[in-house]
Amino acid sequence: MRITISQEDCINTEEALRKEWLDTNGLGGYASSTILHCHTRKYHGLLVACLKEPQGRFVLLSKIETSVLSERREFHLSTNKYPGVFYPTGHKYIEEFTQGLAPTTSYKIADVLISKSVMMASGENTVLVKYSLREGRRSLILRLKPLLAYRDIHALMRENMSIQVKTYAEKNGFKIEPYQGMPPLYVYTSKKSVFHPAPEWFCNMEYLKERRRGYDYKEDLFCPGMFEVTLQRGKDLILAASTHPHKSANLEKKFKRETARRRGEFNRFAQEPERTQTLKYLAGQFIIRNRHNERSIAAGYHWFGEWGRDAMIAVPGLTFYCQRMDEGVEILDTFARREYNGLLPNFISEKHDGNAYNSADASLWFFWTVQEYFRKGGDPSIVKKHFFTAMQNIVKSILARINPLLKLHENGLVGCGSEETQFTWMDAVASGRPVTPRHGFAVEINALWYNAVKFLAELSRDYGEDHAELEIIAKKIENAFIQAFWNEEKHCLYDVVRDGYKDAAVRPNQIFAVSLPFSPVPEENRNDIVNKVTADLLTPYGLRTLSPADPNYKPRYEGSQDDRDSAYHQGTVWPWLAGHFGEAFLRVSEDQNAACEFLQEHLQPLLEEFPENFGVAGMPEIYNGTPPYKPKGCIHQAWSLAEVIRLRSLMKVKGEG
Repeated sequence: MRITISQEDCINTEEALRKEWLDTNGLGGYASSTILHCHTRKYHGLLVACLKEPQGRFVLLSKIETSVLSERREFHLSTNKYPGVFYPTGHKYIEEFTQGLAPTTSYKIADVLISKSVMMASGENTVLVKYSLREGRRSLILRLKPLLAYRDIHALMRENMSIQVKTYAEKNGFKIEPYQGMPPLYVYTSKKSVFHPAPEWFCNMEYLKERRRGYDYKEDLFCPGMFEVTLQRGKDLILAASTHPHKSANLEKKFKRETARRRGEFNRFAQEPERTQTLKYLAGQFIIRNRHNERSIAAGYHWFGEWGRDAMIAVPGLTFYCQRMDEGVEILDTFARREYNGLLPNFISEKHDGNAYNSADASLWFFWTVQEYFRKGGDPSIVKKHFFTAMQNIVKSILARINPLLKLHENGLVGCGSEETQFTWMDAVASGRPVTPRHGFAVEINALWYNAVKFLAELSRDYGEDHAELEIIAKKIENAFIQAFWNEEKHCLYDVVRDGYKDAAVRPNQIFAVSLPFSPVPEENRNDIVNKVTADLLTPYGLRTLSPADPNYKPRYEGSQDDRDSAYHQGTVWPWLAGHFGEAFLRVSEDQNAACEFLQEHLQPLLEEFPENFGVAGMPEIYNGTPPYKPKGCIHQAWSLAEVIRLRSLMKVKGEG
């Protein structure tokens, strides 16, 4: 994998600041910035750690201010935004930026060429920054100033009197304990260096993305002092920052081991086409061990955590379709063990032991995830041992009417919520009110419910359990579903029905009634549903959340928090929906090769490209609903990448037939 961004693109500040890189450590932590290493978000940082004490994610080391002493002149390689000015302007020296196994920036100063690579160490809160002198002089002096933030990822730091500025000498480095209750920071260089303690604050750095999003955007960063170290041609220098001590002599070996680990992971998929190989390698960025040392999914970078619904939808594409079967099983087990009253947690908290059980569909998506496990050759004995009881409890909780969110109606359908609540995936709230009120019988909730009952009946039969009642309730749901949801005027499904009201808004939620393994929709109606979704909602980057013909359609996701939330499910495009759209399209198509060609043509940018001005080697959370379909939201979203991987696989399999 190698993505190269040229000097011409780097020197254009406005464009370059839209391109962000990301490197993860498998614990929920990461390093990230723009390709200019000029932060534009409060979430950017060189060492962003998911801590056990205090619990949560924290930006510890924000960045390293780097300068070069050559020919008695000092050249600053850093770039920062201050009020009214960029200073320094080190981006003017950038020769190119490349994203390979690690993000790497090359700087050209006259005949001197220096490269800087950033790499998080897997399984620990350690960042490694490698400096290499590639061309020009035989040696020069580097000056390195660590800038500390030491705050929650959602907050900002300001100059304060609480910080402990004292540094403690370590071989080729120092230790600092800036705040009580926070872990120390150890900073080392792999070669002999001199650290000059000189505490100072860098005040009023501005983060342009936060300003545009309507948030506080100014931060003060603390610098404990400066390293001076000689950089020689042919002898790399590693700077490490970590929450635990290291031996400076081992840092080069550590960097090489991490590089070899990543190369081995990438080469696992060497038999795949290059694009597929890259996507499957990137899928590993979302697989983490949480603070309980359990395998889990980070739903999106930079700010999403362990979300239950997202995990259930993302697990197949990130694991089962990427030769990571055991990891997928572990993730399912993490959530299955937290089943409570028929619900799975909507999120597993980073900060406390309580989990939010406010998702009506996470537990129902669990059944589909297990179905995908079987589809990729999963072991039935593992399902019986680890997941069957949880699935029984989920269905029984609804049938026994003890599920706090899903209420069983006498016709077999399930309703949820009220005017004040949002329990489906379209859960945005603006000005204190749900943007898309979906209380009552939601179409995808009932499609998932039918699929769950049918699958549990099938498993119960295979495992020698009683399944007669399940078959009866499945038939009841099937009979009620089309009667409740079929919109004869538009030849598609209503989105929500309740108390005589039928929501005729054309939304993508109906596609699941066709894409799921067990469909409650008669075959003669399925093609109409797919055609309607294709005509009204399909874009090159996934499905819109509302038809442009609807008066409530919002074409762009922008503005204040309330403005963005008001557009989130009112026309905004979601890439993850492309997976189920593709599966439904293939299911109703008689000519599978022609169907694959259609999907390839209409979803080509999503399937084959990364965004031009967003996360480098990342799959965005959302896109605007109208051209030019600008990427928005998180720069790298788990279920977006997962469903692109899965759809590519489905198209390959179907196309070969």
